[in-house]
Amino acid sequence: MTKAEFYEKYGEVEVMFESYYKYEFTYQADLPDGKTIVVTYGGDGDKIYRHGVTAWEEVKISVLRPFSGNVYDGGNSIEEFYDY
Repeated sequence: MTKAEFYEKYGEVEVMFESYYKYEFTYQADLPDGKTIVVTYGGDGDKIYRHGVTAWEEVKISVLRPFSGNVYDGGNSIEEFYDY
């Protein structure tokens, strides 16, 4: 799946901050159909130092603009994109 296709399909989904590790912020949400969506933002020092995180606030994927995303069903990735 391309980045544009992922944003078109899931751009309005609101995700919540889950974790930070080595310049990457991970956000996650449960979808209404029982699947889980996980997106990653950051990747380099310049981006992360300007990125504000609030632990309990949701943000739309279209606003976050992550560089990767996965949709999981039962622990298996069924849709994904990576554009770093």
